[in-house]
Amino acid sequence: MKKKFAFVLAALVVLAMAVPVYAGGGKQDASSGTSAKKRVFFTNAFNTAPFCAPLNRQALQTAAENNIDLTIVDGQGDASVQLAQIRNAISQKYDGIIYFPADKEGSITIINTLNESGVPYAVIDSRVDDSVMGSITVFAGPDNVLMGEVAGQACIDQLGGKGNVVILEGAPGTDPATNRQRGFLNIMEKNPNVKILASQNVDGWDPARAMTIMQDYITRFGDQIDFLFAHDDGLFQGAQQAIDQAGMTGKIKAVSTGANNVGCAAIDAGTLYGSVLHSAKEEGQLGVEAVIKVMNGEIKKGDSQWLKCSSPLVTKENIEQWRGWGW
Repeated sequence: MKKKFAFVLAALVVLAMAVPVYAGGGKQDASSGTSAKKRVFFTNAFNTAPFCAPLNRQALQTAAENNIDLTIVDGQGDASVQLAQIRNAISQKYDGIIYFPADKEGSITIINTLNESGVPYAVIDSRVDDSVMGSITVFAGPDNVLMGEVAGQACIDQLGGKGNVVILEGAPGTDPATNRQRGFLNIMEKNPNVKILASQNVDGWDPARAMTIMQDYITRFGDQIDFLFAHDDGLFQGAQQAIDQAGMTGKIKAVSTGANNVGCAAIDAGTLYGSVLHSAKEEGQLGVEAVIKVMNGEIKKGDSQWLKCSSPLVTKENIEQWRGWGW
């Protein structure tokens, strides 16, 4: 049964191009003896990305509900920046840290630093390098392999087990792109009558670039294309422009991931069959809940627990159940 998430009417998000100095209270008010709020530091790898705005809002809301002072900074998509931010947070004696990794390779030093510090922490959204994944305390985020498998099964169902597919992958080297593709191919390998005509990464998850690639697909394969799998709704949006310009709307079925406002609008319009949910709000809530569990000792160092986001396929049949969960 799905959770209900509260919308935030107003929230203060600290955006920092450099590591901020947080003016928080101590562990305890000496005059009253009452416990002060715990302070949690959150380095968000892509703080300016559209996905991160609702994630941050929900994280702040969940923190406030749990008497947590949450500081959010921009990791600038750079592991070296995030490492400096985390080292600074450790030196400032934050009670907990939330880490949204910019990339896998750069995560190795960061995870080793966190483990050595002893500060409770949670990793969210993107999985860290396999060499250190087993040493983390908790991960809160989507199962991208499962998301790809859900999309793959939708493809098979829509094609009746036979047809030709083109794929628009996300940015190369990112966890969502790598594992959504892996999950999708897991399903395709079991269905030999479905052929993948072409598959290409889209740098920066750029809808404009996705449009250009889809134009190329249409030029090369034309009416042979039966189905499109886009790794997120923005990529589908770019591809749909190319499909529409070619007069092929309605001829190519499609599924993507995200179920955000763009994806839901396309489902409403009938140009997109379905989108696998990746809820920014759910992830923001789970991230804060995860670090609280670590701070409280409910999850311990090395447990490597995974708090998974929901991954239903959102279609016209169930869209009202999930509308607004994306971003």
